[in-house]
Amino acid sequence: MKGGNQKNKKEKKPYLLTALLFLFGGYLLISIISFYFFKGDIKAKNFGGIIGYYLSERFLRFFGLLSFPLIFILFLSGFSLSFKKREFKNKLRKIIIFTLIFSILFLQYLTLTLGRIDYYLSGINWELCRLLVNLFGIIGSYILIIGLFIILIIALTGEKFIAFLKQLFLAFKNFSLFLFQKLIIKKEANVKILKEEKILTPEIKAEKKILEEKPISEERVKERRKEKVVIKDEFQREFLSLLNLPEEVASKNEKELKEEAEVLLSKLKEFDITGNILSYVTGPVITRFEFQPAPGIKIQKIESLADDLALSLKAERIRILAPIPGKSAVGIEIPNKKRRIVYLKEILSSSAFQNSCGALTFALGETITGEPYFADLREMPHILIAGTTGSGKSVCINCIITSLIFHSDYSDVRFLTIDPKQLELPIYDPIPHLLSPTTIDPKFALEQLDRVIAIMEERYGEFARLGVRDIEGFNEKAKSLSLPKKPYIVVIIDELADLMLRAPVEIEQKITRLAQMSRAVGIHLILATQRPSVDVITGLIKANFPCRIAFQVASKTDSRTILDMNGAESLLGKGDMLFLPPGKGDPIRLHGAFISVEETKKIVNLWARKYLEELLSPFFENPEEKAEEILKQEALDILINKEKASIEEERKKLLKIVGEEVLEKLLAIPYHQPLPEEELIEKKKEKKLTEKLRELDELFFEAAKIVFAAREASVSMLQRKLDIGWARAGRIIDQLEQAGIVGPFVGSKSRRVLVETEEELNKILNSLKNNLR
Repeated sequence: MKGGNQKNKKEKKPYLLTALLFLFGGYLLISIISFYFFKGDIKAKNFGGIIGYYLSERFLRFFGLLSFPLIFILFLSGFSLSFKKREFKNKLRKIIIFTLIFSILFLQYLTLTLGRIDYYLSGINWELCRLLVNLFGIIGSYILIIGLFIILIIALTGEKFIAFLKQLFLAFKNFSLFLFQKLIIKKEANVKILKEEKILTPEIKAEKKILEEKPISEERVKERRKEKVVIKDEFQREFLSLLNLPEEVASKNEKELKEEAEVLLSKLKEFDITGNILSYVTGPVITRFEFQPAPGIKIQKIESLADDLALSLKAERIRILAPIPGKSAVGIEIPNKKRRIVYLKEILSSSAFQNSCGALTFALGETITGEPYFADLREMPHILIAGTTGSGKSVCINCIITSLIFHSDYSDVRFLTIDPKQLELPIYDPIPHLLSPTTIDPKFALEQLDRVIAIMEERYGEFARLGVRDIEGFNEKAKSLSLPKKPYIVVIIDELADLMLRAPVEIEQKITRLAQMSRAVGIHLILATQRPSVDVITGLIKANFPCRIAFQVASKTDSRTILDMNGAESLLGKGDMLFLPPGKGDPIRLHGAFISVEETKKIVNLWARKYLEELLSPFFENPEEKAEEILKQEALDILINKEKASIEEERKKLLKIVGEEVLEKLLAIPYHQPLPEEELIEKKKEKKLTEKLRELDELFFEAAKIVFAAREASVSMLQRKLDIGWARAGRIIDQLEQAGIVGPFVGSKSRRVLVETEEELNKILNSLKNNLR
């Protein structure tokens, strides 16, 4: 109870003090006013009585006119005591201090100006004035008081007063320059001043100025659609006919763009930002306004308003590019209300793409001005792609692959695809460009990367023997030496995060080695991930991938991980990207090309049909009909994945079309042709293996059967089963690995058995027995 009473007393104290200050201030005010009007009259006429008369007389004699600001300060003090919020109290305290200092300075200036003792300027005012004159002199006192006035205004208003002074100075400077040039022109010739010279006059209301610029991007799109591109290659014409035509979407006219610019300027003005709209360009997805801020406005202030502007303009997201590289303007990118889809057919059929079509040229999309954008993988030489689910990552990879197989045969470009998600890349298995069917099991990813590293090392050896530095040099020399040319190899990993979770150290080492060394031998990497965190995109991987594509990401942190800067978090998704070319510090905003799953299937079937015709031509007079029938009956899987040959239903489909004899011959040859380097690598491996296995352990063949039956292999298991020591069991495990029966060492886990069937095991063991004889 005591605690409660004390609390109530504490709460009452501020209100009591407020009341007392208001009462005293009011009494003093009416006393001083009545003293002023009835000066020299009897004391009884003072509204405050005798006490009020003497109190007001003393106050005015000591403080003079300063008494009125002091009464005002009493009221403010009482007012501040009744509020609990600190922020409000702090503001009131600032007002009190400002009022007191301003009043003293003003009265000092007034006293100096009058130069005499007045009843209301006496007391403390006169004493301070006399002190200033004695110390600084009359002129020095004026300078001091005016200087203190300016400091007080700056302290209260902040940077706004300085910006106002700058604008005032610039206006005065421009006006002076105008007058000066006007006088010169009048002296040199008696002619009227041309209207163009009015540019020199100061534009104080610059925020209303919008320079006219037509929406050139849409005009360019229409012109590009009208232009006729002659494609001589019949296969390419058929290829393009399978892709969808772009839809006609109504573009913004000049009037709409001007209205948007006016709205943007008015919204910026609400946040105390003024300036000019220099120009605007409209693209498929966004419109960029080039805004030049008025002098004194900081870029950081404009950048911080992205979310506020998006709210004011009812836009999904607004990206602010501050400043635009090479321009003295800020780019404000606002989404279009009606979005235009950029179809891949537009890019592939454009004259620009046709004229600069290199071995590894691929389409990316359109710029914000509506121009087709494509790049050459040889110049990059590797790409890192990141973005959230649904942002356009997989579509971008599909566009890259489709672009490459549009103008390159499988003798020019080969792919090695790894897709742990098992959703996007297996669709390309029927095309002959692949080195092998898409790897969908992360366990085999390391083996595939080892395979590419072995090809790289073999190519380096061949290049050294011929005295060439890169793949272009080798292919040039190969013509004169009648050697087969070497195709480029593009390694595509659709989800890097899944691989990094399983074996981060090994995957990082192999990717880093390939990225550092593979360019010269024509091997290029494309890595994609939907989780661009530092544990997936490590420092080593990032350092070797200067070319990056960022789609919409979840946060600024993810954007900085992929691009080393903010921006990707403000993208609109569905193909909206930031493309960072190698050697450049600023990314380019592009709107990615679109290709549907149905279009991809049509393109894959076109290549599969063409390749099947080549395979079937030695056996049939009309291979086109047979190839068409195989695709129609969906009987191609058995040729791609030979493991399905044991499935009776799959086998019957193809058997009806080609017959038993042709089927056996087709199954005997690999669908995806191995590279000549791989054949050399296999021969070297067999030679080394034979040399190493000449002294096979006596228990080797028994151990092979044990691990096959157990479907796992470890040193401790062989110790128990064969009753041998640790060293000998370890040596047998190494020999099993060299023979290709078990997989590599995977830490504390058991080794994986690579042999799937007993027939395959017997084949390996018999081959070893024959080599040892």
